[in-house]
Parts: sequence; structure tokens; C-alpha cells
Amino acid sequence: MADPFDPAHYVPEAAAAVGLTIAPADLGDVTQAFAVLARVAAQLMAIPLPEETVAAAVFIPDDGAGR
Repeated sequence: MADPFDPAHYVPEAAAAVGLTIAPADLGDVTQAFAVLARVAAQLMAIPLPEETVAAAVFIPDDGAGR
């Protein structure tokens, strides 16, 4: 079984891995925000997708001007 996700552990390690500096005064807020994002992402990842679904290679936003 996988260990439960711990944003307080993950955020500083991920920030260091990508060279991002988070001020100590902001770390708590960043960790709390990331915890919310992780909960939402977990719900989305739990939705089963059919095997034939193909991920889009590139997303090109449409501003609706062509309608």
C-alpha cells in the first residue's frame, strides 16, 4: 500500500527539485493551497476513462471569435 500523501513533506522537496524558493513565512500557505489542489486532483484521477481515450497532444484555446 502506498504511503498517504503529505503536502507538508512534498511541497519543500518539489520546490527544491525545480529550483523554486518559497519564503518560510509563505510555506504554510503554499502547503495548505497545495493540499486543496491535491484533494481535487485525487477526485479527478479517480474517474475511470475508457481505454480508447487518447490524450490531446496540444491544447489550443479558442477565444470564440470564429463562432
